[in-house]
Amino acid sequence: MTEENIFEAVTDYAINERMSKMLLGNRQYQKLQKRIDKQFELFDKLNLDRKQWLVIDRLLSLYAENGALYGRITYRQGYKDCVVMLQAMGFIKAA
Repeated sequence: MTEENIFEAVTDYAINERMSKMLLGNRQYQKLQKRIDKQFELFDKLNLDRKQWLVIDRLLSLYAENGALYGRITYRQGYKDCVVMLQAMGFIKAA
């Protein structure tokens, strides 16, 4: 297993497991989820036909996928930046 694969495994765990637990306890996240639920109720009342629904569903899914990818990339970059900073401060040695 390469260093990058180990790094990805660790950050994937942190993103998928740890962050999920943290988000569920976060008030801002809960409020936003409630707003999403209310908006979905209004959206559902539009009674769109299947073709219209699928176009919107695909678009929203792509936005969600894009946001998830952005989050993973920035989270991993934050880890890398932290390592560089700790190396510069002499707390850890470069491999």
